[in-house]
Amino acid sequence: MSADKTPVNPLVDSPERDARIKAKAQELWEADGKPGCGADAYLENASEIIGMEENPHAGEIPVKDLPEPKFADVQVENAEIQKNLGEFPERQTDQGDREHFPEKENESS
Repeated sequence: MSADKTPVNPLVDSPERDARIKAKAQELWEADGKPGCGADAYLENASEIIGMEENPHAGEIPVKDLPEPKFADVQVENAEIQKNLGEFPERQTDQGDREHFPEKENESS
């Protein structure tokens, strides 16, 4: 988080954030023993780490609809999946009674 405690938008470029990401990438690269790929290969990981440091509670979504403990192990199918349980076209189904590959033309004609 920034000094004024407002969350930092990771989608907005800022020189300070870019410098922190590059420093973290350098730190990760050195911690791995300085492989030949260079510190630039660690930029994506460093960006994710900096984002987590800036917004530590971003992934915390309160869970409101937990089932009662007696129903915790009960599996309930979602009714939406029933829409897609139709017959899928194969050789002799929805697409008619024809085979789904080209037929050899009659050579005697």
